[in-house]
Amino acid sequence: MTIAERIRLIRQQNKMSQTELSEKAGINLKSLSRYELDASIPPANALKDIADALGVSADVLLSDDQVSIKDKELLKKFEAIQNIEGNTKNMIIEFLDLAIRDAKAKQAYS
Repeated sequence: MTIAERIRLIRQQNKMSQTELSEKAGINLKSLSRYELDASIPPANALKDIADALGVSADVLLSDDQVSIKDKELLKKFEAIQNIEGNTKNMIIEFLDLAIRDAKAKQAYS
């Protein structure tokens, strides 16, 4: 997925128009349109402004990963967990594994 496709996808997931995103990011609408059409690549400062306006980090727009978390609150929590080290992070991961397992079991038997 290209940067252009990621910008467009995340903008649409946020239910924003190009005009709304350009205003929120403080960039020219024509420039944003060119970025989304893959006609030009946004400079680093514009990429950061777009990411901030979309509520994601710039690496999300640059990444080749296909992971897409639509729940902004959940995304913020996962980003916070990434910065935790050691036993605390391991406990959180174990708890998530247990909660996911229990949810799957409930779905399977309902």
